[in-house]
Amino acid sequence: MSVDEDGFIKSTDYMAGNVHDSNCFTDLLNGDETSVYADSAYQSQAHGRWLAERLSENRIIKRAYRNKPFNKEAKFNRIHSGVRCTVERVFGVLKQHYGMAKGRYLGLNRNRTRFELMCVAHNLKRGLSVQ
Repeated sequence: MSVDEDGFIKSTDYMAGNVHDSNCFTDLLNGDETSVYADSAYQSQAHGRWLAERLSENRIIKRAYRNKPFNKEAKFNRIHSGVRCTVERVFGVLKQHYGMAKGRYLGLNRNRTRFELMCVAHNLKRGLSVQ
């Protein structure tokens, strides 16, 4: 899911459970973002190069590695984690108020349709509260 700074859902992708989220990272972005904030699961050299080619600032959370100092990365994560809370808040609202925590139907297409309807409802409700 791609969310803008106002909390509106810009784009979504719904995949099977055996596909990792980072496989659809570039599909969620349209390429004209000035900076990209994401979880550490999306951190890779390929994603870093892709963002650099499009002149987007890479604000993806840094990972910790065993036996390596994490001081500079921890400071980076602390500075940029405040922006990520906007996205996490959207997930919380969808799970708590719209029932996104469980897949209700058999089949990917039915669950995808349900998820997209939840996103439309969220954007409509968000638009009313922002207005």
